[in-house]
Amino acid sequence: MSSSTSSEMTDTSTLSRRARQLLDAVVYALAVAALVFVVGTLVGLAVGGGLVTAKFVMFVVGLLLFGYATFQMRPDPPWDTEQTEDGKVRVTKNEPKGTVVGGRDETRFQAAVQRIPPLPWYSLPPNERLSIAVKMFVASLATLAWSFVMETVFGVAA
Repeated sequence: MSSSTSSEMTDTSTLSRRARQLLDAVVYALAVAALVFVVGTLVGLAVGGGLVTAKFVMFVVGLLLFGYATFQMRPDPPWDTEQTEDGKVRVTKNEPKGTVVGGRDETRFQAAVQRIPPLPWYSLPPNERLSIAVKMFVASLATLAWSFVMETVFGVAA
C-alpha cells in the first residue's frame, strides 16, 4: 500500500510541477503580449494610427516571435561535417552534450514577470521552468491571438 501511495505522491508532485510550469508560461506569454500591445499603442498614438497601428505591430511582432522561437527550439543535428587537411569532408557524429536548449538563466524581464500574481505564490526555480524558447513560442501565439481578437471581436480595422 505504501508503494502505491508513494507513486501517487510522485504523480501529484509531477502534476503540480507541470501545472506550475504551464502557469509560468501563460503568465509570461500574457506579459509579453501586453508589453507588445502597450508599445504598439504608443507607436500608434505617436504616428496617428491608434489601435490600428497597435494591431499591426502585434501581428508583425507575433510573427517575428513565432519564427525566432521556432528557430531556437530546433534540436542540434546528430552529425557535423569538418574538412580534413587533404581537402576531404568527414562526417562526425555529435554526442549529446546533456545541455538544455535555451538555458534557464533568469533574465530581468523574467524576474519582473515572476512578481505578477499568482506567480509569487506558485513560483518555480529557474532550472525547473520551461525554456525561454518555449515561453516565447507561447508568447507569439498569445500576441497573434490578441491581434486577431482586436481585428475580429473589437473591429479594429484599417
